[in-house]
Amino acid sequence: MQPFHVYLYGPSQGPIATSFEDAADRLEQEPRLHFEPDGSFVWSLDAKEQIYGMLYDAQQQLQYVDLQGHCRLEIWQRLIVAIAGESADKCEVMVIPSRELKDLQAFERSKWGPLD
Repeated sequence: MQPFHVYLYGPSQGPIATSFEDAADRLEQEPRLHFEPDGSFVWSLDAKEQIYGMLYDAQQQLQYVDLQGHCRLEIWQRLIVAIAGESADKCEVMVIPSRELKDLQAFERSKWGPLD
């Protein structure tokens, strides 16, 4: 698995259509995910799959999420749904450090290959 470092945004690099509290509640439901009140979290499934993240919010919405780590596609997709809820499929990703902006599905294809 190749590591990634991305910023997750809502549509058009805007806020993600969920609140910090709702995202936190969904993240805390994932087994082996440790969430801190400041918005930082680590999801350590095993030595091969670990994701570190930080939620950034303002005006009752998530502005963006900093994500880095390495995992399988199915874990990534669970994480994005836990963060964004129903708006997950509308998210955009900025790949760091190249600052290349991609829609979520294009990023997933570039990282994990063709999607089923």
